[in-house]
Amino acid sequence: MDLQRLGTVRRLTRLATHDGFFCIAALDHPENYLALFDSDVAQVPYETVVASKLELAAELSRHASGLLLDPVWSLGQAIATGALPGSVGVLAPMELLRYAPGTTVGWDLETRLRPGWTPEKVAKLGADGVKLILFYRAELADVAAQQRKLVADLASACRQAQLPLVIEPIWYPLDDEDPTDPSVGRRRAAAIIASAAEFTLLGVDVLKMQFPGSLATAADRAAAASAARELDGVASVPWVLLSEGAGFDDFAVQMEIVARAGASGYIAGRAVWGDAVGRLRDADRARAVARAGERLDALNELVRAHGRPWAERVALDAVASALPRNWYQSYGE
Repeated sequence: MDLQRLGTVRRLTRLATHDGFFCIAALDHPENYLALFDSDVAQVPYETVVASKLELAAELSRHASGLLLDPVWSLGQAIATGALPGSVGVLAPMELLRYAPGTTVGWDLETRLRPGWTPEKVAKLGADGVKLILFYRAELADVAAQQRKLVADLASACRQAQLPLVIEPIWYPLDDEDPTDPSVGRRRAAAIIASAAEFTLLGVDVLKMQFPGSLATAADRAAAASAARELDGVASVPWVLLSEGAGFDDFAVQMEIVARAGASGYIAGRAVWGDAVGRLRDADRARAVARAGERLDALNELVRAHGRPWAERVALDAVASALPRNWYQSYGE
């Protein structure tokens, strides 16, 4: 352990379960969350979104080790209302996404940090880490180089604040690529693995990764398991699985595959709570919210049964020499 990052280790510990797994529910979704109420997102009242996210936050925090909450509709509100209990860790997204329904990924692909939102502010709020999503294709050399510099600069700022950094590199198809083409699928898996290797070297603390394959056939699942093991081999930091719009049943299968390969948990969104958001009758919504909690419990069982717990600590018999009585005087310098 680098003893100059004890604050980072402490925050990572808060984001994980007591036995070292990252079981994190993602509620940071911006306009695509609003679209579950109305395709014309401008017609969805701010108060409606806040109430919906806080209802889910209160329930999911009973089942998750951490929540990923956005600064617009949920983070400050969850702290202020107590929907986020002190026993549950919290991540904050740093990106500003521009909603682009009908496009390849549904978002403008440019990577932007949210103006006026910094690691220092996130740390002042008492949050336990930050997350950045990147729509990333390494072969687009100029754009990829800018993205890697942005990540390196953000990692430096996070180190200063002792704030863990979670990076989410998203492979997406270019205009001439058909994601259902097996050759494109193989290139996708290879690119996911390569991005894990790249971003591990830039000072990130956790990787939030796509499932590196398909569940379509037994052969596809075997290939995905092999790719997940290869990903685990190149990642020198803990990595977790994102749900990427999968249905819950498929995501649970994905989770078991990557957990067996060495993943340390998940940061999951719509696969868990997607059917609990929208213009629903109160009774239907209440059942769906409760079901979202049950889904987290099921994922937690899979992660604990098959995954690799995160751990970064000094052995008890070595800690007195590693941290002599005056260690705090030079800490952080």
